[in-house]
Amino acid sequence: MQDKHNSNGFYDLYHNPFTGNSEPRGYTYVAGYGFSPPPRADYERRMIRTYSSGIAMMLLCFLLLSGPVYQLILTLETMLFGQIMTYDGYTAAAEIANMGAYVLALLLPAVLYCRRIRIPTYNAFPLSQPRDTRIALAAIPITLMTVVVGAYTASAMSVFFAAFGLYPTSPVSAVPTGVVPFILYFLSSAVLPAIVEELVFRGAIMQSLRRFGDTFALFVSSLLFGLVHGNLVQAPMAFVTGLAIGYFVLRTGSLRTGMAIHFVNNALAVVLSAISASFSINGQQTITSIVYVVYLLSGFIAMGWLLTRYSNMFQLHASNTVMSIRGKLTAFFSTGLMLALLALLAFTTSKYFLVI
Repeated sequence: MQDKHNSNGFYDLYHNPFTGNSEPRGYTYVAGYGFSPPPRADYERRMIRTYSSGIAMMLLCFLLLSGPVYQLILTLETMLFGQIMTYDGYTAAAEIANMGAYVLALLLPAVLYCRRIRIPTYNAFPLSQPRDTRIALAAIPITLMTVVVGAYTASAMSVFFAAFGLYPTSPVSAVPTGVVPFILYFLSSAVLPAIVEELVFRGAIMQSLRRFGDTFALFVSSLLFGLVHGNLVQAPMAFVTGLAIGYFVLRTGSLRTGMAIHFVNNALAVVLSAISASFSINGQQTITSIVYVVYLLSGFIAMGWLLTRYSNMFQLHASNTVMSIRGKLTAFFSTGLMLALLALLAFTTSKYFLVI
């Protein structure tokens, strides 16, 4: 076995060939420049592909394990508590199992991904106070404005597919009316997504990809955020709002900004759905139109306020990488695991089409 002296001597000569250290026993060594490093573009490409595979594995685990984990938790609940509790016909145990599976299947792979690429926790999940609370507050109405943009984008896509006899749909879940069911529904629809999805998409994914440029990291994390929703009704809205949330997380340096925006958006959606349930279809359309007008007006006011006070608002830091955005995207979305993820998402999305 090689002794410590020889190991250290060889290391010194290999990494510092001009230190004048004596040649280690058992080696023939000629001091020189050593091996030339690979071109920087090749290094970036390999790193992007490594990160792509890790992110794809993370999201594949979420999509494939959510169902089994849900069944496991539901079985454990039945074994521990016996008869499943219901409130006004609403199965509380099923909702609790669904929330548990959602958290475990999405958050645990994200933590393992961060450990695998050795990104420090404080970098992957920046939870400090936002650098500028005024920007964080103004970000809320601006992001609500992008909800309208996303909704009309989804409508335009629906019109396009309708020309081919395809009608995009999305999962439909009625807002429960009982107190306990509504609390559980609110937790699963507004509170948990605001925390978990921000930790994963604006945290683990976006923060880890920032080494390849903020623009690249923002676009990729937002695109994946939209695609994971699994249908073309929600995906465009999620993508556009993901861009807005991601930008303000970058701008304020804190995931708290994203969590606050995400929570307000989802909470308003739940409350408005509960209110609209008692109206006719025409009444629901009227409520939606009024809400969209309020979102647009408040968003434009907040955006104008920010632009008058911050000269560099809505600008991202320039990237110091050598690859182009197109090259980075090609490298990221061409790995085997990422292609498998995209294929699974395409299959999931295809189930939410009506063919007429």
